[in-house]
Amino acid sequence: MKIRELIAGVEIKTSRGAEGKVKGITSDSRSVKHGWMFICIKGMHRDGHDYIDEARKNGAVFLVGEDEERLARSGVGYAVCENARLAEAVIWNNRWGNPSSGMKKIAVTGSMGKTSTVFILREILRRAGHRVGIVTTVRTMAEDDILDMGQNGGSSLTDRVGAMTTPDPEYFTGAVREMRKRGCDVLIYEASSHAIDMHKTDAFLPDIVLFTNLTEEHLDYHGDMETYLGVKASLVRRAPVCIANADDPRFGMLTEQAENTRFIKCSMIPDRLAEVDVCALRYRSLGCDGIEYVYFSGPAVFRVTSPIIGSHSVYNTMLAARCAMECGVDPLTVKSALASLRPVDGRMCRVEVGADAPVSLFIDYAHTAAALESVLKSLSEIKGEGQRLIVVFGCGGDRDPAKRSKMGAAAQKYADLTVVTSDNARSEDPLAIISQILSGMSEDKPYAVIPDREEAIRYAVENAREGDIILLAGKGHEKYEITKEGKRPFDEEKIAKEAVRHCFGD
Repeated sequence: MKIRELIAGVEIKTSRGAEGKVKGITSDSRSVKHGWMFICIKGMHRDGHDYIDEARKNGAVFLVGEDEERLARSGVGYAVCENARLAEAVIWNNRWGNPSSGMKKIAVTGSMGKTSTVFILREILRRAGHRVGIVTTVRTMAEDDILDMGQNGGSSLTDRVGAMTTPDPEYFTGAVREMRKRGCDVLIYEASSHAIDMHKTDAFLPDIVLFTNLTEEHLDYHGDMETYLGVKASLVRRAPVCIANADDPRFGMLTEQAENTRFIKCSMIPDRLAEVDVCALRYRSLGCDGIEYVYFSGPAVFRVTSPIIGSHSVYNTMLAARCAMECGVDPLTVKSALASLRPVDGRMCRVEVGADAPVSLFIDYAHTAAALESVLKSLSEIKGEGQRLIVVFGCGGDRDPAKRSKMGAAAQKYADLTVVTSDNARSEDPLAIISQILSGMSEDKPYAVIPDREEAIRYAVENAREGDIILLAGKGHEKYEITKEGKRPFDEEKIAKEAVRHCFGD
């Protein structure tokens, strides 16, 4: 690989020895081999420039980074750039020959609903004959094939160590290359705020962005909601079209920061019919059987019936439906696809505990106050007379501590019994996390504290009455638990099923 071809398009300040070739590329000094390029990334905890000597000893012959003084001292060729993260995205895209060229690129961004919306849109487009590749928190796929994302994420179901919503450029670009090789003409990906800020998506700037909502999340990284919104807006304003949840309180501020983008506004509020492009009218919960509403817009009006439960699913299906029609899919195909949707792993997923089981059990990834409240609200809508709603949840360690008390309050808003437990405490003390959760809870509503998550799930099942609904929140698709001791297998769906069998028989 010629160095000049790899760094084409990178904003280079100065360079030396860029006339040669390299055999490989990495931003991990431990992975460097003889004849490779090493990209010096400044991370949240480590600076790649500190590992130049290690990379050189391992065989690096060319460096890309931001610190000219340290690059020049290395004794090998180098290129100084303005932003090494952006350079990494460009370099990997060059390495694989701009694999998304000719593909329709759709990014789904927001605080909640990204994964579900990607899968809904995927099903509609496939029903219309498109070959679709997706990159999500749950898995990365080219049509029906799950792509192995190595140690970088995008396939949490296989317990990969570094699972993340949007993978690093090396893996992201490699996955898109596989999609292209398998004939995919559409790429749909989740765009997390971290990924946007770190330029991971820059090689795949979208033709269409779907904006789901913006709630308090990742403030340990962004600092405040204005900065968080600004990062999302930086993606939206680079897209020609944004299909957005216009009911979100920060939608107006988003449009102000993306004045040249064409917004297609979606709403669930009937009184806004005249001012939006799409409106969901006559929404009705069908209980555990799903949702129903009338999709109303200028180009199309039809009744949506879908087995995906919860009022929040109206937005997910409405955004995906409008996007599909923007891509040329006819309304009848959209309607048919929505009617046959299946739940996404860990997203309001009903656990099959047997037709005779007296309780209903759901698993959801909700790990913020807004997400937890939204899911519990949806479940409260299907709760019958005399039935209770029980929630089991915790908060992740080494993550935004400010949300913990808010999650405690959100849980009690709709749940009749709250069971506070652990959820990936990582390096923190689980009891300290639980204490922070409890600070936002009231003594007036029933709750229990059971730090061991397996015991907490059993407690919830054992204390359920006939007709009760149990929600296991926070882990969703994850099949592991992370503590100070490391990562261990943990399948809460299996645990819950065993608890139901034990309590209520086969």
